[in-house]
Amino acid sequence: MKLTVIGNNGPYPKAGGACSGYLLEEKDTKILIDCGNGVLSALLNICDAEELDAVLLSHLHSDHMSDILILKYAIGIKKSKGKFSGSIPLYLPMEDEDLVNRLNYNDAFKLIPINEEEGLNINGLEIEFKEMQHSVKTYAIKVKNKDKVFVYSADTSYNEGLVEFADEADFFLCESGILENDKNENSNHLTPAEAGIIATKAKAKRLVLTHFSPEYRLDKIMNEAKESYDSVIELSEAMKTYFI
Repeated sequence: MKLTVIGNNGPYPKAGGACSGYLLEEKDTKILIDCGNGVLSALLNICDAEELDAVLLSHLHSDHMSDILILKYAIGIKKSKGKFSGSIPLYLPMEDEDLVNRLNYNDAFKLIPINEEEGLNINGLEIEFKEMQHSVKTYAIKVKNKDKVFVYSADTSYNEGLVEFADEADFFLCESGILENDKNENSNHLTPAEAGIIATKAKAKRLVLTHFSPEYRLDKIMNEAKESYDSVIELSEAMKTYFI
C-alpha cells in the first residue's frame, strides 16, 4: 500500500495548504480517506475524481469533509456529460441528516452509513472502523492487505480503544491537534505526547503525526511526541507519498 498525504492541517489550513485528506492506494485501487477544505484541488494533481474506488469520511466536521460538497459537482457533471457512469461509494456517519442530504449531486455518490460491526472489502483491502471520542460521531479507520496494517486515528481524545485498534500497526497515522500546554478538560483532540503513548502501548512500528494547527511550530510537535515514543516517528508532509 502507499499513502499520499493530500492535506494535514486542522481546523483550518495554513497558507497554500489543505486540511485532512489522505489517498490510500493498492495497485489500481484508490481510496480517499477524508476530504477537507483544499483537498480536491491537490488530489487532482494525482488522479481524476472518477478514478476513486471509494471515499471514507471519518466524521463530518468541515476540515474533514467540506470538499465533498465540491467533489460531488466534479463527479456529477462528468456523469451528466456521459464521461462517467455509476456512483462512487461514500462511507460516512449519517447522524447529521441535513448535512448528509446536501452531499449528493446527480447521484455522484452512493451514500453508505459506517457500521462499526461490519467491515468492508474493497478490491481485496479489508477495512474496519472503530468509534472514537470526539464532539461528533467519529471513526478511526484500519486498512489491511495481505502483509501490512494501516491505522488512521481520525480526531479523538485519548482512549484505550484506539490503543487496541492500532495494535501492532505497521503505519499509524495519528492526529496531534493540540499541544499539552493548551489541553484542558474540554479538549477533544490528542496531543503529540498522547499520540506517542498510544503508539507505544499499541506497539505500532511507525508513527506519522498529522492534523497540525497552523498556530503551532512543527518542532514543538515533534519534540513532544519524542518524549513518549522512541521508534520511527515522522511529521506528515503535504503531497508526500509514504509506502506501507
